[in-house]
Parts: sequence; structure tokens; C-alpha cells
Amino acid sequence: MNTFNRWMTIFGDLPPIRQILLLLGLGCVLASGLAGLFFKLGGYDSLGKTIILTSVIVLVVGGPLGAVLVALNYRLKLMAHALDTAFRKDGMTGLSTRHEFYLRVEDMILRNNPAISAGAVLYIDADHFKSVNDRFGHAAGDDVLQEIGSLIGKRLGRRDVGARFGGEEFAVFLADADYGKAAWVAHAILQDVRGISRRIGREELSVTVSIGVSFHQPGQSLEQLVNAADTCLYRAKNQGRDRIIYEMAA
Repeated sequence: MNTFNRWMTIFGDLPPIRQILLLLGLGCVLASGLAGLFFKLGGYDSLGKTIILTSVIVLVVGGPLGAVLVALNYRLKLMAHALDTAFRKDGMTGLSTRHEFYLRVEDMILRNNPAISAGAVLYIDADHFKSVNDRFGHAAGDDVLQEIGSLIGKRLGRRDVGARFGGEEFAVFLADADYGKAAWVAHAILQDVRGISRRIGREELSVTVSIGVSFHQPGQSLEQLVNAADTCLYRAKNQGRDRIIYEMAA
């Protein structure tokens, strides 16, 4: 950290009222010092000298103070961007967060023709994931989640939305998908995940997912659509995992 950044950090940690008083105090000290120096050197005996004096004071005093304010504003923008990214994107997988998923998909459903289906939801859960963490450690578990996220991302179209809902749960919204498209994507993800152990160099791992698929009905809310997919996922788990269960297509 350079000297400027160090002082900016110290300044930024001060309460707002102290920041204001400090800036005003520095401005007054610098302006008064320059005015006194200029008076000794040349005085105020002409309009030209007075204009030069005020210009010098503005540049010398306003420049550094302006730089401080610009630097603080830039830092605030960086922090706001980082917070926004963390709110919208899952840090481990790069997929959307649950909140972002609901925002985007609800907007797509609202904009969709209310007389037709908006698409399909795939609710995905890694099978026996707790045993992966228990037997091989959380680092291995993180590798598995990252791979699942990557594989899901590769199957998304331009308007599709993939998200990590938390833990080992994922969701995908396939825009305008019929049964054929949803079945193809779900089967592709199921098959891709089975090869994760080989890709991460842990042949002793057995990684599979269960998938529940529901299809949007005209007038249906996103919450209802996700709940229907979750019900299908629950059935997939009860029927032995590593499989896809579909809601009856419209």
C-alpha cells in the first residue's frame, strides 16, 4: 500500500463530521498560508495580482482536496460493485444466486405471453453430498460443486438462467422450453455429472445428481413452478437418486 492509499484508508475510517472538519481545516490553512506568502512577495496592489492569487489558491488547495473526494468516490463505487456482484453471482460456481434467479425469471414470466408457457425449471441436487465432505474433505466437496456449476453453465442458452440455490442445490430455468428441450438438457447434465470424479482426478468419488423438472403453466407463479420441480426432485431422491423425474408437460 502506497502513502496515498494509506492516508486515504485512515481518512476513510474517520466519522463523516471529522472528515468534513479536517477538509475545511486543511483548506483554510493552505489558503491562508498562500495568501500570506503572496502578500509578502507581491501584495494586492493590482487586480491582476489578485486574480493570480485566487487562481493559485484554487489550484493548490482545491486540487488535493478534489483528489481526496474523487478517490473516496472511486472506492465507494468499487465497493458497491463488489457488493452487487456478490449479491447477484455465486462466488463458488459463477452461477446466479437464488435472489438473482428469482428476479430474472419472474421478469421473464411477466414479459411472456400469458396464454403460453414461459419455459421449464430443473431443480438439481447433488446426491449424498454430505458423505463427500465427510469422507474426502470440504476441498473435494468444493471441487465437486464448482464442476457441477461449470457443467450447468455450459448447457445454458442465451436466455436461460442457472443458479446455485445454496449448499448442493441448483436450479435452471430454460426459457421457452418444451418437454423435448428440457429432457435433453436434464439428461445431458445427468450424464456430465457422472464424469466429474474423472475430471477432478478422484476416481474413488461417485458423483451423481437427482433432477426434478416442471413446466410453466399459463398464469402460474415462479414460486409454484419451483415448488413443482422440488416435488419432482423429492420423488427422484425417494426412487433411488441419479435420475430425472418430470412433471406432466402441458
